[in-house]
Amino acid sequence: MLTNDSKNFVVLQDIKNGHKRPWRQKKVRNLILADSLHRLGENKKANRVWWCSMTIGFIEKENNEKRLKSAQFCRERLCPICGWRKSLKVFYQVSKVMNVIQEKHKDLVPLFLTLTMRNCKDEDLTRVMDEIFKGWANLTEHRKTRRMLKGWFRALEVTYNGENGTYHPHIHSILLVEKSYFTSDDYMKTEEWVQMWRKACKFDYDPICDIRKVKNRPNKGKDVADVAKYTIKDIEYLKKDKQLTDKLVSVLGSALRGRRLYAFGGLLKKVAKELNIGELAEGDLINLNGKIREDVSEAIVIYRWHLGISNYIRDSREVDCDDSKEQD
Repeated sequence: MLTNDSKNFVVLQDIKNGHKRPWRQKKVRNLILADSLHRLGENKKANRVWWCSMTIGFIEKENNEKRLKSAQFCRERLCPICGWRKSLKVFYQVSKVMNVIQEKHKDLVPLFLTLTMRNCKDEDLTRVMDEIFKGWANLTEHRKTRRMLKGWFRALEVTYNGENGTYHPHIHSILLVEKSYFTSDDYMKTEEWVQMWRKACKFDYDPICDIRKVKNRPNKGKDVADVAKYTIKDIEYLKKDKQLTDKLVSVLGSALRGRRLYAFGGLLKKVAKELNIGELAEGDLINLNGKIREDVSEAIVIYRWHLGISNYIRDSREVDCDDSKEQD
C-alpha cells in the first residue's frame, strides 16, 4: 500500500548501457495524449491510451538494469510509449537484417538517402502523404533503380513547423548497392536523384534530396539501424497549447491512419522473411530483440504509475514469471 511519505516510495530506475530509459517521460506525455483524445471526443481510444503501461513488470538485474517482462500496451499510432517501444523494435529488426547482409553479402554497401518535399497545410497532409508513398513506389520500381538497388529500407518522418503551421513529411531510407556502383554507368549524383524523385512524385519543383555512403567504421551496423529512429516524434504533436495539441493529434491521426511507416524491399525483405521478421514494428513490444527467455526461477518486480507524484512506484508484491503474460 502506497503512502504519501515520499521516503517510502521506490521509484523506477531502468538503466540500459548507462542511460536511463524514459519510462516516466513517455508516460507523462501518454497522459497528455489521452486528455487530448478525450477533448476530441474519442473516448474509447483515450481510455486505451490512458491505461497503456499503467502497470509494468521487470526482471531486475545488477546496476539498476531491468528486463521488461510484462506490460499492457495500447498500440495507438500516436502513443508516446508505444511509439518509443516500436522504434526500439525496428532498430533490433533492422540490425538483425543488416548483420546478415554484412556477413553473407560483402559485395554490397549501404547508402543513406533522404527524400523531401515542400511543406503542406493541415488540409493537404493526407493527399501529400498519398503522393509521397506513391512517389516512393514509382522511384523503386523505375527500371534504373530496379537494376541498381539490391534492397532497401524506408522510414517515414513527419515534422511540424510551428512558425508557419505547416507539416514536413519526408523519407529516410537505406539503399543496398554493389561496390561497383560508384564506378558504373548506373552511378547517380545528387542532382540526378533530385530529378528522379521529382519525376516519381510529379512535382513542379526540384525537391531537396541527400544521398551519402555510410561511413566505414566498427559501429556501421548501428549507424544503419539508427534510421529506425526516424518516425513521428511525440514532441511534434504534444504541445503546451492544448488547442494546438488537439489540432495536431486530429490531423496527424487522420493522415497516418493505416499507413506503413516502415518497410523493407528487395534483398532486405527476403532476409527479414528468412529471420521470421514479419510486419515491422508490430507484434511483441516486450521482447524487442525477439529472444524470449524463460526466467521461471525469478520473480517479476511490479511498478505502477502513481498519479500523485507522476512516476512509476514499486509495488510491494511480486509475481512469478509463469503468471505474467503480455496483454495487447
